[in-house]
Amino acid sequence: MSELLVFIIVYALHAATVCFLFVMLFVHDVRRWWLKAAALALGLGALILPLNLANKTLGYPDPWPLPGRYDVLGWDVDESGGALFLFVMRPDGSEPYHLRVPFELGIALKLQEVAEEVSIYKQITVDIFPETTEYGPKYAFNIERVFKDDE
Repeated sequence: MSELLVFIIVYALHAATVCFLFVMLFVHDVRRWWLKAAALALGLGALILPLNLANKTLGYPDPWPLPGRYDVLGWDVDESGGALFLFVMRPDGSEPYHLRVPFELGIALKLQEVAEEVSIYKQITVDIFPETTEYGPKYAFNIERVFKDDE
């Protein structure tokens, strides 16, 4: 079964469940007010569930990542959108994921240089800081060469 069909089935079942829970709110039985409160709480929780599921499973980049150091596995530069999309993994993690950080021309040029001469670089990491700007988190790249410069 294709991934799209699975998502359609899951969302259809989810929509049916949410509709049933909200219909329970309109059952006119005053003696069971607690049932309406439970249906409302479950319905509101169920409305949030697909957003979390879609965010985790569809691979959308995280615009506000947790602070820390990440190993950079790949990147894409979007000048017009003002973003750098990074494919990263925590050093102690087992699953890579996407990050979105604000675009900086100097960093983009350095990443372009790294892409052209990939064999002379050993490791690329990015430090995400807890401080933020209006466009996203503050960050710093650490690009380590295989051989040190003679400067």
